[in-house]
Amino acid sequence: MSVAILVTFKAKDRDSLYIPVATQGAYHALWLPAAEKLGLKWVPLFENGPIIGVGDLPAVMDEFRKLREALAGNPKNDSLLERIDSILEGLSGLDLNEVSEIVIG
Repeated sequence: MSVAILVTFKAKDRDSLYIPVATQGAYHALWLPAAEKLGLKWVPLFENGPIIGVGDLPAVMDEFRKLREALAGNPKNDSLLERIDSILEGLSGLDLNEVSEIVIG
């Protein structure tokens, strides 16, 4: 299993956006402990597949940034940092007026 972001759009003819987050093992070994240590709200819920309100997306992105900042500086985390950068890039390019639903799980 893995954790990913699925963004669906209001326009029925538009393909959904799929953004990989982490394998289940990496999520449990790296993401979850760091998120809990930082007191993050959303990241620990990802495994359960929460639906993120469009209005909550900035808070979720902020958690990704906090997680990135906490993990930076350790060369062992380089691939994880690249993944977070990719996630942030994909999410920041969204026009929230066009988004129907965001599910992370």
